[in-house]
Amino acid sequence: NALKRVEKLTADEPATASMRAVVGKKTSAILVAAVGGPRNYHCAKAYQKAFGLNLKEKSSGKKKGNLHITKRGPAIARMVLYMAALRLIKSDPIVRAWYARKVRRMGGKQRSKAVVAIMRKLVLALWHVAKGVGRHEHAPPGTPVAP
Repeated sequence: NALKRVEKLTADEPATASMRAVVGKKTSAILVAAVGGPRNYHCAKAYQKAFGLNLKEKSSGKKKGNLHITKRGPAIARMVLYMAALRLIKSDPIVRAWYARKVRRMGGKQRSKAVVAIMRKLVLALWHVAKGVGRHEHAPPGTPVAP
């Protein structure tokens, strides 16, 4: 099975270990196989761009266009992120509240754009989790910090 091979190949990747807690074992394996580990990117925005989730405005000299994602990254990675975002909307109360607020702000329409916004936030969060940024900020004083 190809998925088991991908899981086996990414089992040694330290990034997948930290990402598993957020999106699960299979999803993290697919994401790392598709775009590489977050540690390979110098910043969260570069990691987001690798997925093709960075925003681009399509406009001309006379007309200001709307913002769209570039879709330059692997489609499989965006598909898996979409499913992970839907799972989080259903299971995580914080993500559900953020999603509801975003939909309400858009006038109750364009729910798919709100899901894409969650995908974009999720990629940034995965980069931070894998890099260990802010890991010890909320720990009680005296808690040992892993390097």
